[in-house]
Amino acid sequence: MAAAISRLDRALSQVEARIDRLKTAARESGDSDADRARLAEELDKARASEAAMAEAAEDASRALGEAIEELRAAAKAAETAGDDDDG
Repeated sequence: MAAAISRLDRALSQVEARIDRLKTAARESGDSDADRARLAEELDKARASEAAMAEAAEDASRALGEAIEELRAAAKAAETAGDDDDG
């Protein structure tokens, strides 16, 4: 009877150890899920930021192009006015 109780005690210890390992693995898996969710959220924010930056760059490029055209027109007008004064 003592031998059976000893074997049962060892088996229960092994089961408890296995349960502890499974609990640890489940907790770590939950942590990984939380990390994945956090990273996905950060990626979404980064993509939104990238889109906003791209839009701002387009606006800046358009404004720069308009400024260049205005400067060209002003330079051409000044050149024409100078030619009229010389002629």
